[in-house]
Formats: sequence, C-alpha cells, structure tokens
Amino acid sequence: MIDVSTSIVERLIPDFAARMEQIRTRERLPGLAVGIVGDQELIWWGGFGAANLEAACTPGRQTLFRIASITKTFTATAILQLRDEGRLSLDDPLHRHLPEFSKACARAGTLEQVTLRRLLAHHSGLSTEPPFPVWDEIKFPTREALLAAIPRIEIVLPKDTAFKYSNLAFGLLGEVVARVSGLPYAQYLRSQILEPLGMFSTVLELTDELKPRLAVGYCPRAFDDDLEVAPYVSLGGMAACGQLHSSVEDLARWIALQFRVDGAPRSGPQVLARETIAESHRPQYLEPDWSIGYCLGWRATRAGDHVYHGHGGGLHGFASYLLFSKTQKLGVICLANVWPHSGLLACATEIAETLLQGGWTAPQADRGEGPAHTPPAFDQLLGLYEATPGIFAAIAYRQGRLLLEKSPLSDYLLHAPAILEPTDDPAAFLVRGGRGAGERAVFRLAADARAPSFSLGGCVYRKVVGRMHDRTAL
Repeated sequence: MIDVSTSIVERLIPDFAARMEQIRTRERLPGLAVGIVGDQELIWWGGFGAANLEAACTPGRQTLFRIASITKTFTATAILQLRDEGRLSLDDPLHRHLPEFSKACARAGTLEQVTLRRLLAHHSGLSTEPPFPVWDEIKFPTREALLAAIPRIEIVLPKDTAFKYSNLAFGLLGEVVARVSGLPYAQYLRSQILEPLGMFSTVLELTDELKPRLAVGYCPRAFDDDLEVAPYVSLGGMAACGQLHSSVEDLARWIALQFRVDGAPRSGPQVLARETIAESHRPQYLEPDWSIGYCLGWRATRAGDHVYHGHGGGLHGFASYLLFSKTQKLGVICLANVWPHSGLLACATEIAETLLQGGWTAPQADRGEGPAHTPPAFDQLLGLYEATPGIFAAIAYRQGRLLLEKSPLSDYLLHAPAILEPTDDPAAFLVRGGRGAGERAVFRLAADARAPSFSLGGCVYRKVVGRMHDRTAL
C-alpha cells in the first residue's frame, strides 16, 4: 500500500538519523523520539539521546511523553462529536452550557461573543490563563476552584480582532464536554475517543503500569549545559488544555484519523465522521498574509508550497509537535523531554519537507487484491465526454470507484477530478469533490444501452469516445 513512500523513507534514514542527532545536540535535548506516518501506518520511528539521563536509555516508540497542548485537539474532537449528536452548536455562547460564565468580567467585548467556535479557534478574546499564579507557583486550580473563580475571569479583546491563545478556553471547554455528555471529561475522552482508536497508552493520569514508561522531563539552565529534573505538574481543573501523556505509537493513530476523510460515518475507530474531520481542519480565521490559519483545535501553517496542519505542546519537562499534510497523507511526530523549547515545529517541518522533496507520493488506499473489474452497469458509462464550448472530461473506473477525470485532450478543469458515488437511481451519481461537490451527475441512458450524455452543474457532457475496444464515435 505504501511501498513507494516507505522506500523513500528507508533511503533517507541515514540522513534522518544524523540530522536528528545533530538537532538534538544543538538544541540541548536530552532525548528525542520521532515518528513518520504514511496514511494509516507508522512507517518509521527513531529514538535519539536518553529518555532518562541516569539510566541512559534511548526513547522508543512506546516511551511516554507529556504532550501538553496537543491535548487541545482531543478536546476539540469531543466538542465536535457532541455537536454532531445535536447536543450543542458551535455558535452557542459558552454561558449556555456553563451558566456560571454569565458572571465573568467583559473588560472588552461581550459575554455573548465567547462562543464555542471562537474558543476552539482562539478568537474569543478570553484571557490566556485562569486568574491564578499558575506558572509562578507551578500549581493549577482544581475544577471547583476554577468554577468558583469565574467572576474574576476576563474577556480582554473584542470578538474576532486577533488570535489570542487561551489555555483557559480549553479548560472551560472540558467542563462543557462533561456537562453536555453527562460524563467526567476523563471518562468521556477515554470511552469515546482514545479506546475506540486503540490509544490505550494515552492517558490523563498515569497508572502504575504506565509510570515506568514515562520519560524523565528536564528543564534547561541558562548559563551552563546542565539540566535539572522538571517538577511533575498536574493541571487539575485545566486538564482539557494539556494534561495528556502519549507515545509515538499512539500519536500515529491520532494522525491516521486525520487522513480518514473518505471514511464512514462515526463508528468505532472512525471517531469523527469524514465531513467533520474535514471541518476541523478548515481555517476559521486567517492571518492577513495567509501564512497561518486557525482551525477547530488545529493550526494550519504554510511552508513554501506546502500547507501543514498541526499542534505543539510545552509543559514542565516536555515539548512536542505533530505535523501532517492532508494532501500527501504524511505525518511527523516529534517528542522531547525538555521544556522550555521551541524548535520542534521547525524539526517536524524539516522532516516533512525533506520527504516531499525526496519524492514522497501520497499513499493510496488498498482497495482489495489487484485491479477491480468494472461492474456491467458502469461499463457503458466509461469514455471521453465533451461539453459546450469544448470542455472535456473522462469517466473511468479505477480501484473500485467511478471517477470523473481530467481529459487527456485538455488541461482545463471544470468539474474534474471528482468521485461519482452511486445512488438509488442507477442513472444518478453523487459528486464527491471538485466544483460539483454535493450535486448529482445524471446520465441519459440510450435505448441501445450506451450512455451518450450526462448533465452536471448546468453542463451537458456528450460522449465522443467510448472504451478502447469500442472506437465508434457516439
């Protein structure tokens, strides 16, 4: 399924390993774990340095790291699941599901502007942190203390005026998940997202069984090369913004989900419907130069000609970054056991760019053994079509799908490329992708069982050449 991409990775492994070790040394990282995901598989991983400096053990694909703010992408998924169930709307104001928030202080803007959508995309104007000295005292409030402090929470910017990152926003979204679902946040996350995906080592709180797998986190010192063991910090009532622990192996499953936009509706490991996955990646806000897009839990960034989605995390002793290209079905995982550190986005981007420049091609889904035979009902549809005034497209059947393809006669694209999905009407097909997405391509079947035309988007495409064994112009 991914032979081409795997061979490229294998060819580049020596350079990868040398480069990762160079980055680890230059950036003073005690340990670094890296994974490369091709569509649905972890196709390569590597460990560098030490997960524990005293034991000198190299991090592996099952070594646990704290992934900090990458937790926000899971919280966003929980909110989207509940939205899909009709239990909330993304445009609901926060106080609809958290009535206590009506007592928050609107120093700028209004309470109504703090909607779930804006919270997910960091454009609600909400303050960055809860009203406690959380980073100074290295102590986060309990759920009860956070709720009691709501009258001291401030809205500091008018709606939609600027990106303002907010850990507080996601801490409160975790409470929304709990209240709307009727389950504690941790239980909801485990039962509705983590366990269905097989992410059994991804947890908010470490069990006795998992504790030995956690890397030792370190803090750098400013004026020498020594590292100090970082304190272990529980985020308490702010867990939904950054409490998760995970591994390269588990996070590969999380990235794989992001590529399942052709999957079925929500069921089992398809924890989000395909349409909702695509929606979560869609920018809600863009920077003026279009270099960054703020999505529903994710952030989109541009590197040259490529657009990547991702999220990073940083918490005492641990830094992390996930990066993936939707079009190329390529994902990169970088986990380090030191923080503060800001270089993992650059590291992940460098890996992705190296692969793409080295000839990576998007893995193709395995649709069975060998080429699929064209169903007799589709045989008559295949061929080259022309619409006025000289717009060409082809109908083909490949790997079990009926496709609207670019014509070999012209580079002009109007409705192609797209997938044509059968409907209850044998002459009508639902269009997936392209200009005609969501519309129907309706074929006019002739009495002699040939299909001389189909209509789509105000155009009538008339068949001009059939299959190669039938060279008669129609």
